Amino acid sequence: MPYENGDRALGAEAEKTVGVLHAAESPRADVSIPPLRELMGRVSPAQDSAFAPIPSELCNRDGMHLRREARDAFVRMHEAAAKAGISLTALSATRTFGHQASIWNRKWNGAQRMGMAPVDRALDILQYSSMPGSSRHHWGTDVDMHSLEPEDFDQGEGARTLTWLRGHAGDYGFVEVYTPEANRPGYQPEAWHWSYAPLSVAYLNALNGATPEEKRAVFEGFEGAFVADSVDILGRYVNGVSAEAAGH
Repeated sequence: MPYENGDRALGAEAEKTVGVLHAAESPRADVSIPPLRELMGRVSPAQDSAFAPIPSELCNRDGMHLRREARDAFVRMHEAAAKAGISLTALSATRTFGHQASIWNRKWNGAQRMGMAPVDRALDILQYSSMPGSSRHHWGTDVDMHSLEPEDFDQGEGARTLTWLRGHAGDYGFVEVYTPEANRPGYQPEAWHWSYAPLSVAYLNALNGATPEEKRAVFEGFEGAFVADSVDILGRYVNGVSAEAAGH
């Protein structure tokens, strides 16, 4: 399928090593696992029939997509929340590799990080922004809701929204990914980030089951890509999630 404009196609060697990961590796046997390069963001949701647009009235802007099963579950959850007086406005959903790379490269080249050693620069960005290829938003299963500011969930409408999500999102398959437990590695807590676990747990298992060569083949094409192993991007960040998001 076509990549988003600006995404660089994988080289010939990468194409040889990146294959389809099979559903037998996941705990839910009926999940069709996309090719690894798609899980690393090499996809164009608007041109891919596996994805579907989120209705614009449920988003803060047009053009957001999720995988069809996740989109349908989000719509049902949004409707249930609305009946309880909670607005689950989607702020971000599927992101391509190119989109994530533009975010990452802007931060990598920011004046405030000039002079930092490459690993330190990457770790600073990784507090809240994913390295291209590693974002769960590539999968089409994850959605950010309500606000991207942590303090907005401390009281008022944000606190009510978070309480509703923690009490009811699981009924629709969604789990909180970056929870505030002190021993969870990786990203800072993100109360806004929720994942459709019936698909995303299988996708995480598929990534973990890929060979080192398959994983390295797609961590390229952005500033500082050479530090991916040094910061343990897969072990610490991709797997630095809540027990529910990991399927435990």
